[in-house]
Amino acid sequence: MAVEVGETIPESMQAIVLEGPDDWSMETIDTPEPDEVENVLCRVEAASICGTDPKIFSADVDGWPPEYPFIPGHEWSGEVVAVHDSVDRFEPGDRVFSETHSGCGYCEMCRKGRYNLCDNYGDFDTGHRQIGHTMDGSFAEYVTIPADSLYKFDDSISWSEGALLDVNAIALQCSVRGNIEPGDDVAVMGTGTVGLLCLQHAVAMGANEVIGVGSPNRNELAEKLGATHTVSYKDDDVVEQVRELTGGTGVDVTLEAAGSETGFQQAVWMTRKGGTVSLDGIPKENLLKIPMADLVKEEIDFRGARAHANKAEASARMVENGQTDVDSLITHEFDFEDFAEAFDTFKNRKEGAIKVVCRF
Repeated sequence: MAVEVGETIPESMQAIVLEGPDDWSMETIDTPEPDEVENVLCRVEAASICGTDPKIFSADVDGWPPEYPFIPGHEWSGEVVAVHDSVDRFEPGDRVFSETHSGCGYCEMCRKGRYNLCDNYGDFDTGHRQIGHTMDGSFAEYVTIPADSLYKFDDSISWSEGALLDVNAIALQCSVRGNIEPGDDVAVMGTGTVGLLCLQHAVAMGANEVIGVGSPNRNELAEKLGATHTVSYKDDDVVEQVRELTGGTGVDVTLEAAGSETGFQQAVWMTRKGGTVSLDGIPKENLLKIPMADLVKEEIDFRGARAHANKAEASARMVENGQTDVDSLITHEFDFEDFAEAFDTFKNRKEGAIKVVCRF
């Protein structure tokens, strides 16, 4: 049984509903109610569009969405309005955001704290959920969320900034998996959202040289956010430029946030012997030409980073204390009723769009 406190919850709400691949509209549907698993009801205040969302809209990723109709969206912030009687950590009025993964809680990966790799991924009977991927998400006025995926954030952070706290945590997972140590030289492949966040983390972790490799227009922002050098990904000598900037040895850590075959190869070649490559970017094709001999002979650690686990609170603190600037990545804000224009702006990267946020 849900306990309502603080405001009257409408029986219906507006939501973006997918009826099939690239078949969506804004519809009036019943407002969800919290249950034993999705046990907190929140009013969405801001929702940003992720690079994964167009793929989910088009069903370009196996299993996302698992069925239709489906409400996408997973980067959001909002206010708790009702909780299931099994929840005592949240109450109406709390300002919250969520991560996407909610593990089963009892498999080996979940017990190790790596619930982003839950062995029961996608199995609703076990309690596993991934918000906006396997369960209805945040492109709606209200959303129900498992309490273990929710985190409070300070009122010094705006609603729009709050919607970016989860993607900041995802970037932080990549940065931490890179094992950055003070004084390391770090290259960041890709100056999109995750890359621009990763380079800020590298600065916060005490990196020496922080080299952003991306598009020229994004590289300007990378320099404002702390990159000591930038390189255009369009250049033929990207690896040579990075190695020259590090005295010929290569960087200690490369954070790959582009997801291209060329980027994966360059990430290996620009990393010094004994260095680490941390990969957030997911390529379109599973089989890529990776220089495996170089990885082996030079003992380069090649590490994947999937979403994140246990990075949400750190993400919020880094934004609160100014170590990570997410506001500079927000290029466009729209009212939720103008979602079609917002989605088009993001998908087609109009007017230099980086992060596009819908406000409710």
